[in-house]
Amino acid sequence: MDKFNPFPLDEVARILPVLTLFATAVVVLVLDLFLRSWNAEPAPDDRPAPRSKWLLPGVSLLGTALATALAVRELSVAETTTIFNGALQIDLFSSWVTCLVLVGTLLTVGAAIGYARRLDVEHGELYALFLFAAGSMALLAQSNNLIMVFVSLETFSMAVYVLTSYTRDSQRSVEGALKYFVLGGVSSAFLLLGLTFIFGATGEIRIDTMAAIIADPAAAAVGVDTHLLIAGLGLSVVALGFKVGAFPFHAWIPDAYEGAPVLVTGFMSVTVKSAAFAVLVRFALMLTGDQIPEAAEYLTEAVWWLAAGTMVFGNLVALVQSSVKRMLAYSAISHTGYLLIGVVAALRSTGEATGAPILFYLLPYTLMTFGAFAILAGLGRESREGETFESLRGLSRRRPFLAFAMMLFMVSLAGIPPTAGFWGKFYLFREAVAAGDWPLALVGIATTVMSVYYYLRVVIAMYMEPADEARQPASAFECTLGPAIVVAIAAAAIVAIGIFPDELLELSEKSIESVARP
Repeated sequence: MDKFNPFPLDEVARILPVLTLFATAVVVLVLDLFLRSWNAEPAPDDRPAPRSKWLLPGVSLLGTALATALAVRELSVAETTTIFNGALQIDLFSSWVTCLVLVGTLLTVGAAIGYARRLDVEHGELYALFLFAAGSMALLAQSNNLIMVFVSLETFSMAVYVLTSYTRDSQRSVEGALKYFVLGGVSSAFLLLGLTFIFGATGEIRIDTMAAIIADPAAAAVGVDTHLLIAGLGLSVVALGFKVGAFPFHAWIPDAYEGAPVLVTGFMSVTVKSAAFAVLVRFALMLTGDQIPEAAEYLTEAVWWLAAGTMVFGNLVALVQSSVKRMLAYSAISHTGYLLIGVVAALRSTGEATGAPILFYLLPYTLMTFGAFAILAGLGRESREGETFESLRGLSRRRPFLAFAMMLFMVSLAGIPPTAGFWGKFYLFREAVAAGDWPLALVGIATTVMSVYYYLRVVIAMYMEPADEARQPASAFECTLGPAIVVAIAAAAIVAIGIFPDELLELSEKSIESVARP
């Protein structure tokens, strides 16, 4: 009889990126506890400068960079394995989504240097919340167990709720967080009930085992209850639709995005979407094939209308926004619709499963969306943030690099060739046409053309409208070091992906192939 090992080191080694994030978060909290009392003591020679100026962000950045490096190393391991009694599945798919989450977190922590100090919110718990949320999102991407799915999703949600209201003296920040929390609780109830129904329909909580049962219902110990499975998947899609901001479950996004600090908004818009889509893709691939056609048909129809409605609604409302920050919030809704096109294509597939364009598009989306938010964060002054079109007027003459980078991000978000955003949308639309769903592809193309208007409004404000010197002094165009470095990295990566998209698409295809499918 084999001896039970409660702490298998070989399995622990496969989640080192997550453990590194959690360990760094704990270290940052402990350091902050001691540094607060240390800084409270009078400094020699009556110097007012704090002694911990770079320590907290430096440790957070170092730990996140190490976790990212470990996650990238996992991409070179082609082996698919389940660990901790099947609770987690480590494969190229989960490793790629983990890398996406960590890239967004690394950009967030890097941009927070200087920005958090300017807003007087540079505390250990700020960085710890980012790291705890990112680690939970990585666990969500690796979850192979319905219980792990729920626990991981709730853990990162709690951290994001607190981050949204982090500037607690701001009324709109607290209001946005409250709406997010209340609606998030409702979505959690939907998810828990949906996962319960899925368990009742299949008799299993492991996703890979459920996929095998769905592939061959006759081999199951008990028959698969199709109606219960459809109900469970439908409720789960509602809950995950809330997390990704799909219409009509988007109500929390405008207020939460507008009320949260700019960097928190950027973090939410990219990492939460990546983690939630990982679960959606796993559920979609579980239903590929024609073994239970009713479940795939109903779920495909529901996601089809979610995708179409999300694209149309997000783009229409973004057209009339007067705030760049709020415009980007509705833009995030529209991009959720584009990504849902990939989910529909995967559900319609009866042979080799698709879904690679989703993974491809998530990386450019992370870079161009967070790059835009980093510029808004850097353009703020004192306790205000540069979130209006007026704050961008005349930027090309004051800060030509930032204006050029912002133009690059806007053009890429609009899907204008040959940017990375263009290739992402092209692959998604091509996948829809290949699956025989050309009407949804046409909706995507039409709404993409519509989005060009509000993205180019930003470019016009920067390059063609003079700054109002009375309302916008030169200090408003000073960008702190952290956001400036993040903007440069994101802009360079967007250009590189736009020139060499094939390598990223190949990696995305290999990642999808690694997922256990029926």
